[in-house]
Amino acid sequence: MNQKECLGAEINYNEGAARFAGSAGIYEKLLGEFLSGTTFTSPKTAMAAKDATAAFQAGHTPKGLTGNLSLFSLYGKLVVSVDALRGEGNLPLAESLFPGVESEYKTAVDFIASPWAESAAAV
Repeated sequence: MNQKECLGAEINYNEGAARFAGSAGIYEKLLGEFLSGTTFTSPKTAMAAKDATAAFQAGHTPKGLTGNLSLFSLYGKLVVSVDALRGEGNLPLAESLFPGVESEYKTAVDFIASPWAESAAAV
């Protein structure tokens, strides 16, 4: 994958690969697996059920995952959203922030799934 293109998609390739013992192959494999994950449905489902505690707990998995994969823009939005649910939780605030999370998630998924990224990873 082209590191400059990744930065344009708000993915820090160098930092992400460094987390996996500097292995670009492992990092790119995990980015590919990110596409099939279902971790982003749980927080939304919990918020729809008006369960701030469950939404807070469910938000930690995608927050940690995106941090480890260096999807820095998506991670930043998740941090703010999860922090809104901390303690007694501000569910209305978290709900108002979640469309931004979903938008960043779509951007990351679209980039990782793009034909350019797939062909670059195969080289």
